[in-house]
Amino acid sequence: MQKRALIIIAIVVSLVAGCSKTAGIDATIIALGGEVTLNGAKPSLGSKIAFGDAIETGEKSFCEIVVKDKNVFRMGASTRLVFRVSADSNILQLDRGWFAGVTRKIFTKQLEYLIKTPTVTAGVRGTSYCIKVEKPESTYFCVCNGSIDLRDEPGKPGERVTTAHHKGRRYTRDTDGRIAIDKKPGMLYHDDAGLEALAKKIGETIDWTKPDEK
Repeated sequence: MQKRALIIIAIVVSLVAGCSKTAGIDATIIALGGEVTLNGAKPSLGSKIAFGDAIETGEKSFCEIVVKDKNVFRMGASTRLVFRVSADSNILQLDRGWFAGVTRKIFTKQLEYLIKTPTVTAGVRGTSYCIKVEKPESTYFCVCNGSIDLRDEPGKPGERVTTAHHKGRRYTRDTDGRIAIDKKPGMLYHDDAGLEALAKKIGETIDWTKPDEK
């Protein structure tokens, strides 16, 4: 009897631990247009995003997501994002397409979240940024306002990029698997007005005279 009770307790503990690892955070779709799918189905305004969900947009389509009131993300056309954020995980997996964000409130226990693309991983705290996965072997990343840690290999030291007004990088993988970094690709795929409009969705503004330190 005692042995059976211990087995039941172990099962319950295991289930609770598993649930905590995938317990979701407050992430909601606030705008969308064109062809948008959430795990293959059509979402609506107010749809919740859970751990492991895949959001995809078609051509001439977009989707905007708010996380915990003060963080907003916009997916552009032909984009795929896997939402791997929970109580214990802090990853946004950007497989393809265009993605921008304004982050003003920490929402992971790691005090940052990671954006993983095919060629670069970014550690984000309070920052505005724009990303374009140009092709599987090339990713454009712009730190628009604030500081972001950019790494071409997870777990290895990278580059901390800080700016008040846009600083871009392009990470390209060659045929040998090595990553080349272009530190002067220019300002591509976005502008000030677009980021300012995104910040407005969460009641925020962007001060282009100094890096965001929130």
